[in-house]
Amino acid sequence: MTVALGDEIGPNVDRGKRRVTVQQGVQIALLVILVILVAGPLVVLLRTSFSPEGKLPFETTVFTWANYGNLIAQSATIGLIWNTLVYATGSVVLSLLLAIAIAWLTERTDLPGRTVVRVLMFSWMAIPPLVFGYGWILLTNPSNGILNNVLKSLLDLDLSPLTPYSMSSLILISGLGLTPTAFVMLSGLLRNMDPLLENAGLVLGASRRTVIQQITLPLLRPGILSVGMFLVMTMIQAFDLPLVIGLTAQIPVLSTRIYTLASPEVGGLPNYGLAAAFGIMLLVMATLLMWGYFRAIRISERFNVVGGKGYRPRRLELGRWRMVAAAGVALYFVIMLLPMLNLLWASLFPFYRVPTLAQLFSVSLQAYHNILEEAVVRRALANTIALVFLSATTVIVLSLLVSWYSLRGEGRLGKWLDTLSFSPIAVPPIVMAIAILLMYLRTPLYASLGILVIGHVTVYVAFGTRSMISALVQINRELENAAIISGATWFTSLRRIIVPLLWPHIVNCWLWLVAHSARDLTFPLMLMSTKNLVGASVIWMVWDYPNLPGAAALSMIMVIGLMALVVPVQIMTARRAERDT
Repeated sequence: MTVALGDEIGPNVDRGKRRVTVQQGVQIALLVILVILVAGPLVVLLRTSFSPEGKLPFETTVFTWANYGNLIAQSATIGLIWNTLVYATGSVVLSLLLAIAIAWLTERTDLPGRTVVRVLMFSWMAIPPLVFGYGWILLTNPSNGILNNVLKSLLDLDLSPLTPYSMSSLILISGLGLTPTAFVMLSGLLRNMDPLLENAGLVLGASRRTVIQQITLPLLRPGILSVGMFLVMTMIQAFDLPLVIGLTAQIPVLSTRIYTLASPEVGGLPNYGLAAAFGIMLLVMATLLMWGYFRAIRISERFNVVGGKGYRPRRLELGRWRMVAAAGVALYFVIMLLPMLNLLWASLFPFYRVPTLAQLFSVSLQAYHNILEEAVVRRALANTIALVFLSATTVIVLSLLVSWYSLRGEGRLGKWLDTLSFSPIAVPPIVMAIAILLMYLRTPLYASLGILVIGHVTVYVAFGTRSMISALVQINRELENAAIISGATWFTSLRRIIVPLLWPHIVNCWLWLVAHSARDLTFPLMLMSTKNLVGASVIWMVWDYPNLPGAAALSMIMVIGLMALVVPVQIMTARRAERDT
């Protein structure tokens, strides 16, 4: 009996040794992949910043500080930094004010239509910033924008009072578009805050206003600070709206300056060295903000007020202000939908017409037919589908493996995997785009769809790993240990136990990746060629041609396609959140 037991245990021990070896091999392979994806382009970017003008990093062994000297010597550099900070700060302040108000009404009061609010906010990821910006340009165009026409008629003005081409307009449009993101980050904070302290203040005779000022806001301040710092970091890296509005308004920021240096107008030569130097400067700014963000998160952990059995979320009754609050929230969504409706209107005519009731009898789908007849557009749509599917699926697989080894792996390899996978969060997409361009410039991947997939996998793997780790920590290791004791390999336990348990979370994460990959303009524009055109880059080209109806029709096709994917899942998520509260 002892011999038989030993015979059975012996092979299992050997399999365990082989299993550990295989796991270590997979960990090393993942580490190599992340080093190539993340560290490789940044090293090339740093080397390029020290290269002489007109030289690529692999063409010379000379190191020079000339690019950084040029960056410092340019009088426009201070203006670039100032514009970037003003734009980012103004947009974030506006978005936070709106998001806090809407999130508080949605999560802490009896506001009607809370599920609709959540769905609309969460579904905003289906609207590309490029499309949102074009819609606002049509609305506030000084020559024929409908808002200007209405205001001139009502106020009897000779000149148009509105223009999209100013810093205030850029901040307003960006702040409105950023509000849904801020809402998503703040709604959970407000939903989970125990009202026990607020109730105690009310019992002691304090007014509602005093409770909000003295209790609610101090408790929320650390969380709002951390969200605000993250959003500032995001807006410093923003590219789409500063490109479509800021360049025309002659309001350059760091991201658009990098683009214009690396992609000059026809006849100009790219200055990769100076673009790389600006990229390193933007990377340093983003890293400092990321450091501040982590400090803010550590401070916010001291203000945890959600307890155990005593936690009872309670909604404030608005009373007579209930419908007023609902009207205010509805007004925000009307303002958000106006540019999209105007863009839809523009897609229904052969040329842009100011919206009137009389024009309704002339609408047609000819613009959709014409744009889809273009071979380059059909190829771009096919490329878009391939890009979003390949990049989102690759990120999910890579993130799942990296997250599993980061939590379950032994030794330092797991920590290195976690650090490398999260590091792209501090790298502005425009910086990573030019770094990837420089790294693969002399390879077959350049100008192919594959380089776009590499770019999206690199920047989105940070989101994927954070999402997967947050879900994996809730799964006890006992399930996997039981499978291994039963003779299953690590891969079998991952495939048969972990993936089924995480499947709803994987689907949500995959949809987020699909939506953001489809709406991204940074990589398609920085790495654009005739072979790798996608929806976002073609919309940019058609608008710039100019073919306004075609660009509007293509924008609507993209928005409707993304909505069809995102909205059903968000409805289920919002209903679940409503049940939980």
